[in-house]
Amino acid sequence: MSTPDVVIIGAGVAGLTAARELSSAGMRVLVVEARDRLGGRVMTHHTTDGVVELGAEFVHGAFDEILGVAREAGLPLRELSPRAPSAAERSGREAFMSAMDQLLAFASTGDADESFKDLVDRVDLAPEVKAQGLRFVGGYHAADPDRISVQSLIKNTAADERPGADRQFRFAAGYDGLVTAIYERTDRRLCDVQLNTVVTAVEWGEKRVRITTAGGAELMAPRAIVTVPLGVLKGGGIRFAPALHDKEQAIRVLEMGAVVRVSLCVDDEFWATQDRFLPDGFLLTGESPFPVWWVSHPPPSPVITGWAAGPNARALEGTSEKERVRAALEALAGVLEADVARLTREIRGGFSHDWQKDPFSRGAYSYAGVGGSSAGDELGASVAGTLYFAGEATESEGQNATVHGAIASARRVVRDVLRS
Repeated sequence: MSTPDVVIIGAGVAGLTAARELSSAGMRVLVVEARDRLGGRVMTHHTTDGVVELGAEFVHGAFDEILGVAREAGLPLRELSPRAPSAAERSGREAFMSAMDQLLAFASTGDADESFKDLVDRVDLAPEVKAQGLRFVGGYHAADPDRISVQSLIKNTAADERPGADRQFRFAAGYDGLVTAIYERTDRRLCDVQLNTVVTAVEWGEKRVRITTAGGAELMAPRAIVTVPLGVLKGGGIRFAPALHDKEQAIRVLEMGAVVRVSLCVDDEFWATQDRFLPDGFLLTGESPFPVWWVSHPPPSPVITGWAAGPNARALEGTSEKERVRAALEALAGVLEADVARLTREIRGGFSHDWQKDPFSRGAYSYAGVGGSSAGDELGASVAGTLYFAGEATESEGQNATVHGAIASARRVVRDVLRS
C-alpha cells in the first residue's frame, strides 16, 4: 500500500469498525495491532469443549451498533431470558437495582461529584442496602467504590433505562464472529492490517503523524486514530510528542476496572442445572474470590463462569491460570455443596484470563473516577484534525465499558475524519 490516509492503532472492535467505514468511503487505511490476533478485548476460544469467552461475552442491549452487524452477517444470537423474569430473578435483580436507586437518590445535584464510597458512608440507609450497592459497583462495574464517580453512575443508570437496554444476548457461535464480520467488510484494496506491531511513540504536527514501533519501523500518515485500551494509555505505553496535556488530564481521572474470569467446561448438565442457579443462569453468592457465577450452554457441554472483579480480581494477582482454575473449582464446589474431587474429575477443561496482566489492555474496561464523568468526551476529542481517539473509554454517556460503545465511538471518529 502507498502512504495511508489514516493509520489506526489497535485492531479491536473500535479500530476495525473505523477501518471498515473509512475504507468504504475510499480512504487508504493501515491498521496496526500489537497482538497476534484481531479483536482486542473480545477473546473467544474455540475448543473441542465448546465456545469459551474470556473477554466480552454479553451483548448488553438491543442496540443497532451490534445487532445491525449481526443481521448483516447472519450471526445467530441467543437472547437471555426473553420470557418474563421469575419471582426469584426479580427479587435478586430488584435488590441490587433498588439499592442503587436508594443510594443515588442522595447524590449531590449539579456538577458536584464524590466517590460512591463517600456517598455510601454519609447516607442514613440500612446496612444491607449499602452492602448491595457496594457489591454491585464492585462486581458489575469492576470499580473501586472509593474511586468511581457518582455522577458517572447516574449516567450509567440513565443509559440502562433506554428502550431495549434491558435485553441481553450471546453470540451463539462466539463473540469473535462479530470481529470477523467487521473485518471481512473492510475494503481489502484500501485496508491493510499488520499484527504483532507494538506502537511505542506518536510524533505529530498538523496533518502529519510519524508512528514508531517497538521493532524500529516508522509509519507516516496525515492522520492517526488511537483505539488502544485506556490501561495502555494510563501506563504510558505510547509516548506522544508534543505531549497531549488535555488528554493526560482526562486519562488521569479515568480508571480501568480489574477483572479475572475463569470458565469451567463441565461434562454433565447436572452441574449446570443446580437449584442454586437462578432460571436465567446466574448465581450471586457475594463470596470471595468469585462472588458471581453464570452458566452458558454452547455445544457440546455447558460452561460455568466464575467472575472476580475489583478487589477480588486483585486478590488473585500473581496466580497462574492453573491456580485460578483450581481456586474456581474449590469455590464452586463449596457453593454447590459438592465434592471438589468429583467436580474436578468431571471438568472437561478450565480456562482463565487475567486482564490486568495483559500488556495490551492492562485492565478489563473503563470507569470514571471522581470528577471524571465527562472525561471520556475529553479523551475522545480530536486534536488539530490530526489525532483522533476511539474506544469504549471515550464514551461518557453511559456507553463506556461496552462493545456497542466502542463501535459508536468509532463511528463518531469516522464522521470527524471525513469532515476534516
